[in-house]
Amino acid sequence: MEIAYIDPEAYSGIVNHKMRKDILRALYRMALNGPVSKQELADELEIDYQQLVYQLNNHLREFWTVMEELKKRGTRMELIAPSKPYAIFISLGKEQRIYVFDPLANLFGPLAKVGVRCDICSDSEAQRCMKFVSAGCSCGLASTAAEKKILAANGRRANQRPVDMAIMCALRGIPTGQSCVVDIPCNSCAFLKRTIKIV
Repeated sequence: MEIAYIDPEAYSGIVNHKMRKDILRALYRMALNGPVSKQELADELEIDYQQLVYQLNNHLREFWTVMEELKKRGTRMELIAPSKPYAIFISLGKEQRIYVFDPLANLFGPLAKVGVRCDICSDSEAQRCMKFVSAGCSCGLASTAAEKKILAANGRRANQRPVDMAIMCALRGIPTGQSCVVDIPCNSCAFLKRTIKIV
């Protein structure tokens, strides 16, 4: 799981556009088991292929990458996947507001309103994952009073979830351009097992 910063303009350009959200949501889910063709993605969304290509190339370019190229009947077919498949993107607004953009979990909006993917987990599941957070990166550091204030301003409780800690770590890394990466094995992540059905 990676927490990465997204520019507020890019954030609003996607969150306020249903087709772009649908494209990213479908791409992130469909490509979990391997790359997909643009035609498969268009078929899944029941939209015109040219519409899909236009959105991918002009508005969503930073979110996908070509994983493989196949030659088929004299043409080139690209198999694509998310550039950061488990990423949760955050953006900052006025008054310390954090906005979440998580295509895999289908969460788009203010943190206080939409929450995080870990909210479906029980406290014991969240605590198991917190061990990976504590061992995995600097987000294992205790939150400062200022960071706790930011979380509270965004409707998050003191009993933090792994994503809350990772968001704080990512906020610490914004000045240096670093994202936060937490390695939680797929078979340990209740969100992936329960929602995405990873076994």
